[in-house]
Amino acid sequence: MAKNLSASRQIFLITLIVCLLSNVFPSLLYSQNDISHNSNPVIEMRFVPSCTPTTDASAAQTSAGPVKGFYIAKHKVTRRLWNEVMGTHANGEADDYLPVTNVSRDEVQLFIFWLNQKTNMQYRLPTESEWTCAVQTGLLPDITPSFYLGGNDASTGFRLAMDYDGEDDDDYLDLGNDDEESVWSKEDSLRMARSTPPPSQTTANDTTKVSIRALLAAEKAAERQGKADKRKAFLNAYPLTTFFTLNTTYTAMPQWSFGFKIGTVKRFGWYLSAMTNFNYKGAFSSFSPNVHYILTGVSKTTYLEGQLGLVVRPHDLFSLHIGAGFGYRTLNFESDQGWHNFPKRNYYGPTASLGVMFHVWHLALSAEATGMVYNLNPINEVRCAWGVRMGVGVSFPIKN
Repeated sequence: MAKNLSASRQIFLITLIVCLLSNVFPSLLYSQNDISHNSNPVIEMRFVPSCTPTTDASAAQTSAGPVKGFYIAKHKVTRRLWNEVMGTHANGEADDYLPVTNVSRDEVQLFIFWLNQKTNMQYRLPTESEWTCAVQTGLLPDITPSFYLGGNDASTGFRLAMDYDGEDDDDYLDLGNDDEESVWSKEDSLRMARSTPPPSQTTANDTTKVSIRALLAAEKAAERQGKADKRKAFLNAYPLTTFFTLNTTYTAMPQWSFGFKIGTVKRFGWYLSAMTNFNYKGAFSSFSPNVHYILTGVSKTTYLEGQLGLVVRPHDLFSLHIGAGFGYRTLNFESDQGWHNFPKRNYYGPTASLGVMFHVWHLALSAEATGMVYNLNPINEVRCAWGVRMGVGVSFPIKN
């Protein structure tokens, strides 16, 4: 009887030891963050006092400003915590306590969002400067993973951080330990009361896809907005400027003409110009070949031209001008019976110009090459008349 009782006790003790080892050993082996029986995560946090991060522990010069005290996770986020929050399946009991790896930054941000919803906390990722401070205090190894330097993949896992709103303390405090006098304890400080249960696997996967899609869409929208802001800054680099110049042109007809140019420009703009030779003398009667006039040898022309052009301003001090328009010229001869128009010597055609304008204080100076293409009536020959146009005027910047 005594032997049977002793054997029963041995079996009971062995069973108890096996149960304890199966439940306790993984926690002792990996010592990671855990999930309590009521599905509320318990994450061990350590306090890092304020410091000034340096590139080297003995360096005299610092690489960044002071960092306010904060909390950083004692361990990396485990697969068990990840699966509990994201509603996915575990890979096995032992693997549950290993760090979750090979997750993207978008997935990590979604995990932190769901974790904060579940726990009513404000977890986040530590910054590069905070990681450096944790290294200087001896809480972390002297390696800053690329994930905290802006990388997109947490291939070796990741840790969480949390802001500290109180005054800095010289002592390191553990969050989630068993000390009743800790600043934050598991029961009192980690208020993990979410009314809804964790999302199911299907819901979590769908939510992950939708949320990641939303994050990518927001990132693209921010990128488009950034490009739009750059374009706007480029177009508005110079103030709106209105200019007005008086011009004179010599064209190899030979002919002199006079006129004006007016326009506005920022980075891009427009202008309108008009030219004439102010020569309207003469009786514009037809030159009849049946009537013989005695010509005096004096002739006069009447010239009109209008152009519309584009202005490009690569620099604050000068702008480039290119324009096109239409011109018309008449020729008059003097005889003993007055002035007569000779239709066969009249011509018209398209005109063009290319030049530069300098904006110096409120003064505008311009120089252009101009030309006209026309058909000479008697011999039906297309000719070109080239010229040089100079201008001087005023330039008024308008603040907008």
